[in-house]
Amino acid sequence: ELAATGTPTAVVDEDPNDVVFFELPGADLSGEELSVTVIPQRSDEFTCSSCFLVQHRSRLRPSNSGLPVCADCA
Repeated sequence: ELAATGTPTAVVDEDPNDVVFFELPGADLSGEELSVTVIPQRSDEFTCSSCFLVQHRSRLRPSNSGLPVCADCA
């Protein structure tokens, strides 16, 4: 039989998926229309095959797969 330790232990039963939602003033952007200008990829740029960001050729690193990889992902 187990002996009582005398030190009570607090147990918190908290669901990490229970998130309290609250509205920030002025945070509702559902009525706003956004405008973005898309610039084509330049000849001295590449798209990293890992992070999918467009990078300058000076950040290109060799990879085992032969696909372009940037310095951050290499």
